[in-house]
Amino acid sequence: MKKTISPQDHNFWSLLRPDVPPLSVDIETEVVVIGGGMAGLTAAQAFAKKGKKVVLLEAYHCGAGATGKSSGFISPKCEIGFTEFIQRYGEEGAQAIWASIEKDGVEHIRSTIKEYQIECDYVEEDSLEVATSQKSVKSILTEAENLARSGFETSFIEKENIPSLVGTERYYGGVVYPRNFGINAYKYCQALKDALQKEGVEIYEETPVLSVSENSVTTLHATVKADYIVVCTDRFTPDLGKLTKEIYHIQTFLLASEVLSSVVLQKMFPQRRLMVWDTDLVFTYFRTTGDRLLVGGGSVLHSYSTHETYHSESIYKKLTHYITDTFQVPEIQFEQMWPGLIGVSKDVAPLAGPDKDIKSIYYICAAAGLPVAAMLGNYSAKYLLDGADTLKDYFSPYRETPIGGILQSILGTKVTFALSNAISHGSA
Repeated sequence: MKKTISPQDHNFWSLLRPDVPPLSVDIETEVVVIGGGMAGLTAAQAFAKKGKKVVLLEAYHCGAGATGKSSGFISPKCEIGFTEFIQRYGEEGAQAIWASIEKDGVEHIRSTIKEYQIECDYVEEDSLEVATSQKSVKSILTEAENLARSGFETSFIEKENIPSLVGTERYYGGVVYPRNFGINAYKYCQALKDALQKEGVEIYEETPVLSVSENSVTTLHATVKADYIVVCTDRFTPDLGKLTKEIYHIQTFLLASEVLSSVVLQKMFPQRRLMVWDTDLVFTYFRTTGDRLLVGGGSVLHSYSTHETYHSESIYKKLTHYITDTFQVPEIQFEQMWPGLIGVSKDVAPLAGPDKDIKSIYYICAAAGLPVAAMLGNYSAKYLLDGADTLKDYFSPYRETPIGGILQSILGTKVTFALSNAISHGSA
């Protein structure tokens, strides 16, 4: 019986693209990468740089998933901070992870943009994490101190100095992460795809993968034989019958505003533009792209929804009120709003490492941050080809987690991941 592939959740006309023929003949290669987001494209880039013959397979088009729907924050601080890495893996482990995110994540993306002259709305801006309560000031102060002690540049901002950076007295303090930047991640993916194809990487869009086995990948119309298989399919990995208990998803939303006046932008960012997020459990984040404002966030109610939620009036009100209440600016008209499902593990850390039974298969999932995805894409080539062990088994897909086994079967997937995520962050 013919396999049915789910359609994309976008307006056909707005994404009308030139016809792209899928892979239709059996081929052999040295490395096959599944997934055309940040992790997959970076992995393909890394293996190609090491002289390997690489094929990349993408179910829809490069950047169609979580990467292309993201806000484009490029900062080493993603879902897990440096202090939490220390608590989980010790200072040495945290330092190795953070340094890898900075070098093979943040700086790799920056150098790739420059190397290939990628037009992706690149803008250099510092990141600012802001405390929404007096209690959370302690945690971000500890974060700044731990980073400084380990030689990573950052700075703590006292409450009285916050209004000079963001035009509000809502926040209780902040931490600045310098030399970060924002991008249009969809444009980045499409441009990197074109650059890699020119360098000999074979990329097949509109080519969904149906199954993965030892040294073999089966697509809708063909089979690929390879020495190594790198699976970068994030939340879709269980659809391949892999990591079915280890990965789920959380939902976030993004709004894009009309072009804002210089008066409003000056009110929000008195000195310079910043990429900002707060310390709430379901945090809100915002930055500008051109003279438009991007605002992202969600709610506990929507975080673990089975499917993407469209036209959520409650989310729209929450995010728009957050901006108007924080900055005391006139109501801003937001022109676009879209949801996105992001792969997540039970303890929120990425899943990266070889299959427990088939060592030729390597997973990169639940990165929850573009720099982390890029870092892990680079690391996959170092691990498989050079035997690198910088990250040891920190992100093993089979590590122990708060809830699993029979209890997970009883609770169900949504409840298991919601509780596990809460326990993991609560204990860190």
